[in-house]
Amino acid sequence: MGSETAVATPAKKNSPEKETARTAEVVAAAQQNNRVAAKDKTSPACVVVDNGGWRVKYGIIPPSSKDDATQNTNHTRNGPEIQMTTKYNATARPPHQLTVLTGDEITTRMKNLGQLTWNYPMERGMICDGETQLRVWARLLEVLGVVPTPQIKGGGFLATQGASTTNRRAISKATAAAVSAVDAAANSNASTQHYSSNDCIFLLLEPPHVPSLISEGVDCILFHELGIGRVARMVGPCMAAVNYLSSSSDSWVKDDTNCCCVIDSGYSFTHVVPTYRGGAMTKAIRRLDIGGKVLTNLLKEAVTYRQWNMMNEYHIVNDAKEQLSFVSDNFDSEMKKAHITRKGLRWFDREYLLPDFVSSSQGSVRLPAPLQRKREMEEIEKMKLELERKKKEEEEQKVNGEDDGDGQRTEDIAAEDAVKMDVDDDTSAKATKTQNEKKPDSKRQKKEKVKTKVKKRNKKRRKQDTKQSDDEDEADLPDGEDSDDETDEQRLKRLKLMREEERKRRDKEERERQALAMSVERFAIPEVLFRPSDIGLNCGGIVEAIVESINACDEIYRAAMYNNVLLVGGNATIPGFKERVESELRKLGPTNYPVRVFLPDDPVSFAWEGAVQFSQQDGFQKQFSVDRVSWEAMKKAGKDQSEIWGERMYNITRR
Repeated sequence: MGSETAVATPAKKNSPEKETARTAEVVAAAQQNNRVAAKDKTSPACVVVDNGGWRVKYGIIPPSSKDDATQNTNHTRNGPEIQMTTKYNATARPPHQLTVLTGDEITTRMKNLGQLTWNYPMERGMICDGETQLRVWARLLEVLGVVPTPQIKGGGFLATQGASTTNRRAISKATAAAVSAVDAAANSNASTQHYSSNDCIFLLLEPPHVPSLISEGVDCILFHELGIGRVARMVGPCMAAVNYLSSSSDSWVKDDTNCCCVIDSGYSFTHVVPTYRGGAMTKAIRRLDIGGKVLTNLLKEAVTYRQWNMMNEYHIVNDAKEQLSFVSDNFDSEMKKAHITRKGLRWFDREYLLPDFVSSSQGSVRLPAPLQRKREMEEIEKMKLELERKKKEEEEQKVNGEDDGDGQRTEDIAAEDAVKMDVDDDTSAKATKTQNEKKPDSKRQKKEKVKTKVKKRNKKRRKQDTKQSDDEDEADLPDGEDSDDETDEQRLKRLKLMREEERKRRDKEERERQALAMSVERFAIPEVLFRPSDIGLNCGGIVEAIVESINACDEIYRAAMYNNVLLVGGNATIPGFKERVESELRKLGPTNYPVRVFLPDDPVSFAWEGAVQFSQQDGFQKQFSVDRVSWEAMKKAGKDQSEIWGERMYNITRR
């Protein structure tokens, strides 16, 4: 009984009436803050972050006047003040050290990334390690000039750990005087701009259907740990659709359906998201748990089994995959040809030169020696054929020229024959005369021949002696220095010898470098995107997911979806990916529907560019972002994450 009364007592203190009154007060305060912000003549700075599993893309839109934004909504999209930056979405620790490197610090301080102990905040496209993600975002804000203002007593995690060495040294001072420092910087005309996180909008791009528990944790990091004033969360494929519907291209004619089927194939997954006017059709979204991470792990296992142990060299294998992989149009026929042709002579055989981290920190690609010799022989044969063809043409031209003057040439030939007969008679008479003269003088001629031989031998010895002395003089000279007695010809010879020796040394070092032989792996690994059953997954490929997603839409949208297929993400950059998707989609789709697949120039940054453009629309801050006070009020009122963000994330049509 005592325990029951003890449990029931706190409920009496927090009665529903008091909770309702308190919630109303908080909401009223939030509305007052929104009204004050609406009176402001300038829009706040907006940090746009595309949070990928492998790399995070980010940039900041500086504050601009509302009048300027309404006059030209795209003035900052292509302007020099907005630049997208990418860095690893991870933290790394060097061996035998306590230092934690974050984001851009990894590439600037370390060359050999295989020596680091990595920690990634995302698994299967979802944020599972909040501490690591907080470090990455804090470093991101630090690079952009945004000062975090934590809303937790004591400064939260940043005050105790810090996101970087700079934050650890000055986090207490920065958190205590963040607002005053920002105000002072705003009043002064300094070249470097600094903003307070409390006065910024954080636009986060994330995958669809994030679990509510993870979504709530992300909100706590942004609002409490980083002190962001307003947060907007959008679906990445929807922002790619916004960019697609607003972009214009000479080679791509858009229709007026406002439909777009976005295929986002990234590091952790592949999503198929049909959209209408930028908003996602949630019932038709399909997910395939295959991305760049799976492909890199498969290539790592294949290379380890066949050649070198590369299980601990994830970044090197990933770089080899990005440089060498391609998608084949006819996988089965290429595999049959590979079984027939000897390894090293196939047209797709390559060698990936491993970096030594002394002269090179990144791998390179070269042709195998047999294939290189084969191509050289083919080039020689082509040159021979070209020479023969030219000779034949010249002979034909001569023959044609001779046919024109046949009558004149017959008379000339007859005259030439008569002259030759006279010349032959004279030469025969002279020959008999010389033979008769040579017979009595044979001894004298022999003596003269002996004398000439002796003279030639002595002359040759003198030349050898002079050459030997010149070589000795050159040997006494230091390398790379000239002598006053050295002639121009000797200097040129010495320089040629030095260049030849340097070339031979480089060729020898190139041949001795370790290399990964890449053959059928180049197109067999990306084939998993279209045939997941090859690795034991009981599901269809990308094209089957596209067809299933479009069939889940209403019938009036299906033709427009087939006609507007958009490819984004890192896997879309693989050569041959677009052609394979288009050919297979044409086979599986209805015959009366036209099929068009669009691949942007930069599929990786296409969604981020759409988010930058979307953030400059009128009413973005009011309709699609939530401030800290309103979020806390809605959470205390018992609202779920889907109720807070669902309408804002998926239904982004202009209201």
